[in-house]
Amino acid sequence: MGKREEKGGKLFCAAALCAVLGAAGMLCLFETLPALDEGGFSVAAAGFILPDGALAAVREGELFWETDSSAPDAGSSSPAPVSSALSDSSSSPLSSAPSAQSEAEQMQEAVAAGLFPENGPVETVLENGINETTISNTGIQYGNVWVKNTNKYHDIDIAAELEKQPDVSLKRDGSVEILLYHTHTTEAFQGETRTQDNSRNVVAVGEKVAAELEAAGFGVVHDTTCHDYPSYNGSYDRSGETIQRNLEKYPGIQVAIDIHRDALGTSDARTKPTVMVNGRKAAQIMIVSGCDDDGTIGFPDWEYNLRLAVRCQQAVSDLYPSLARPLSFCPKKYNEHMTHGSILVEFGTDASTLDEVLYSGELFGKALVQTLLGLVEP
Repeated sequence: MGKREEKGGKLFCAAALCAVLGAAGMLCLFETLPALDEGGFSVAAAGFILPDGALAAVREGELFWETDSSAPDAGSSSPAPVSSALSDSSSSPLSSAPSAQSEAEQMQEAVAAGLFPENGPVETVLENGINETTISNTGIQYGNVWVKNTNKYHDIDIAAELEKQPDVSLKRDGSVEILLYHTHTTEAFQGETRTQDNSRNVVAVGEKVAAELEAAGFGVVHDTTCHDYPSYNGSYDRSGETIQRNLEKYPGIQVAIDIHRDALGTSDARTKPTVMVNGRKAAQIMIVSGCDDDGTIGFPDWEYNLRLAVRCQQAVSDLYPSLARPLSFCPKKYNEHMTHGSILVEFGTDASTLDEVLYSGELFGKALVQTLLGLVEP
């Protein structure tokens, strides 16, 4: 933190007698001036550059706090694991990740000081190897729903897809109807790229989603089977076996959601997609819906999943504008062929903080509830 330096002046009587008598009770006048060591602390969230006037507010003691000085992890932007080193589940919590309470308190102060908006995009800033930004809406638009279509042979009419009924009809009677799982189970967040500690990887995000679904009365199984360690290759084959095992055990499952963490940017600048929601930072999410674009990947019923995906995209956009990146409509399968209610959701990136993705898990869970309530049997 800053330190204060005291400067004072001394007032003395000219008379010799006054000097003798006043030696024990000399009057000192100190003029206190604030001194700020700007290299000793960071203001607002990591990677944020202060707007005009904010640094002056800090010098006046209105807002400042210390942040960890360790460099953020910079991994590969490829789909493969960023590092072969995997954190052990017995390791201590990340020193670089502040507690949820501490981070929330910091953001409340930042919003109150005008450093961040209450809701909406964040200012794009590159600092300490992290490019924090809000990924803007691009691609095809219908209302507040955006879709990025990377298929070669299939277009998408968002309005028409929203009108179509998904092949999902839920009872909401306590029986298991929703499966949450993780193909890349060890995917983690800022400070470590992979860990088997389920309190710090994508499994923790799944717990947030599951909690919202269960609170709304839906029957959920959250399968935490690890599919990407010790071998990353073959993860989708192994998660497919997990899906099949759950479908056999719980034949009422109609919705299957694969929860991931994305990786964007370069080794020199990791991308951190972020948005403000109700005064807190949330990691942006991305819903992925596959397509058998050229008819060669054995995915004939892909359109049923797309119907559910666009409804989820609309619900997220209605409740929390800018939380969702454009829906990715792509020529991939990702095991989505195994049910007519399958989607994949990316939460943040390896540059996002744990607090941000957990908050996103809670928000997405609420939006998913709103979507699925519209698909409950009368």
